[in-house]
Amino acid sequence: MIRPRLSVCRRCLARSRLFSTTTHRTEQVKNPPLPPDVGYARLTNRGLISITGVDSSTFLQGLITQNMLVANDPNRSIRRTGSYAAFLNSQGRVLNDAFIYPLPSPDGNDIEGEWLVEVDKREVPTLMKHLKKHKLRAKLKLRALEDDERTVWSSWKNHSEPRWAAYNLESETASPFSPSSNIVGCIDARAPGFGSRLITPGSDGLRNHLPDESQVAGSEVELGSYTVRRILHGVAEGQTEIIRESALPLECNMDMGRGIDFRKGCYVGQELTIRTHHTGVVRKRILPVQLYTGDLPSVDGPVYDPSAELPLPPGGSNINKAGGRRGRSAGKFLDGVGNIGLALCRLEMMTDIALTSEGSKYTPGSEFKVSWTAESEQPAEVKVQAFIPPWTRDFILDGGARKPAPRKVDIDGGRARVLVERLEEEEAQRRTE
Repeated sequence: MIRPRLSVCRRCLARSRLFSTTTHRTEQVKNPPLPPDVGYARLTNRGLISITGVDSSTFLQGLITQNMLVANDPNRSIRRTGSYAAFLNSQGRVLNDAFIYPLPSPDGNDIEGEWLVEVDKREVPTLMKHLKKHKLRAKLKLRALEDDERTVWSSWKNHSEPRWAAYNLESETASPFSPSSNIVGCIDARAPGFGSRLITPGSDGLRNHLPDESQVAGSEVELGSYTVRRILHGVAEGQTEIIRESALPLECNMDMGRGIDFRKGCYVGQELTIRTHHTGVVRKRILPVQLYTGDLPSVDGPVYDPSAELPLPPGGSNINKAGGRRGRSAGKFLDGVGNIGLALCRLEMMTDIALTSEGSKYTPGSEFKVSWTAESEQPAEVKVQAFIPPWTRDFILDGGARKPAPRKVDIDGGRARVLVERLEEEEAQRRTE
């Protein structure tokens, strides 16, 4: 008996995802809509861990990149505001990006502190193992919260927030909300005016807790729209985009997002982070990219088209210069939605940024591509254009990337040149006398 030939959809092959060997359904994958200027989203992809006990603040101080103490405070007071931070391994690679929130006590007694750690939901069990490994004899309790205990939200108001909405480390309270409301939050400083992070009790809607439009404006949108907004701002989140035990915090823009305190004491992974900050150059950074086919688009930034149907490269795919020999990799594609995405880009290859005196190798009109092979060995390809958000460019040019210290050979050579010039000047003066 002759078996029927199995058919496979080309779109499934191009996306390099699991597919069925039956005929593909006619409906197409629907991209999320463009995010509104004002709104909020329920972040169902984020999970929470509770850390309670008298040693909780000291415990976190030795594990995260953020300072748990108020800056420049001689009394070493514990901070009362939430913030962005990261857990690193001993080699200085990112384990988890996180938000840390102090949970105020209803009776005002903060001696036995409680903190909420917000991370990628899929990484909660792994982070719990990491925390338990370092707990030792510390007086604290660790617990992963259930989905219906608390809800994570992102809220934003475009064009109505300051360019860099800095949080106040010296604030007297843990959040702008009443302690009896049991709501905590912080400014999301990963990009200018990116919005706020909120944690509410239970699984009710945000309007049930904050009906006032002055605190939260707009209406609720789906998680996909928040993801589109995040990618357009060049903000990476979760271990799909910030690869666990591979990504460096400065390459993920955590220094620009105020997630690292370079003046605090020791913590796991501090040595490489401090060395890179003070003596190194951050040659790669996560940037938003435009996916396209055909000619190079002439736009000033990534433009999201919900109707676009482009194959998404697998995470970690190499980006190479289009045309000619493949040569050195220019970066790695991380993740995307529709025709936009995030990529770890070599700045001097994919942008006009020059980090050292060697200058940028980028030339206007250069095109880059991502090529990969699907499970059925069918080749797929898409072109990639990287963009530097204005705030990222300003941060780099204002000293966010530090040039390496001059080598001893260069210093000695400079001294020799100065000596020769002085000798020539003295010789010229003798001739004129």
